[in-house]
Amino acid sequence: MKLTSLSDSELLDVVRPLAEHTEASWNDKDYQAFCRYLILDEGERVFPEAEFQRQIEESYDTYGVHRIGELVAIHRNPDNVIVIWKVEFEKREAPGLLMYGFEEHEGEVRIAGCSYHA
Repeated sequence: MKLTSLSDSELLDVVRPLAEHTEASWNDKDYQAFCRYLILDEGERVFPEAEFQRQIEESYDTYGVHRIGELVAIHRNPDNVIVIWKVEFEKREAPGLLMYGFEEHEGEVRIAGCSYHA
């Protein structure tokens, strides 16, 4: 599969379930499940459990559960795709932005990075 050549609809059919799984894992505070589709290695792509726990402690009480909202944009680069959704928060009326980067890695689509901006 060439991720960058998929139509918007085809792309979202592939990547949205990965993002939904990751957000559900965040809401469940489950580090192992959260990392399931992330590209992690011993080099630059590392996400230690202590960092996950720190982020949970800093933001979960403030924002609560995250829910993926409406699509904002899809940006295609030569080797990856960035998808931006609105993110709804349990404890905040105004939505934020949820950004995911996706790449093909070892024959599968994986999450290269994700972040939200409140």
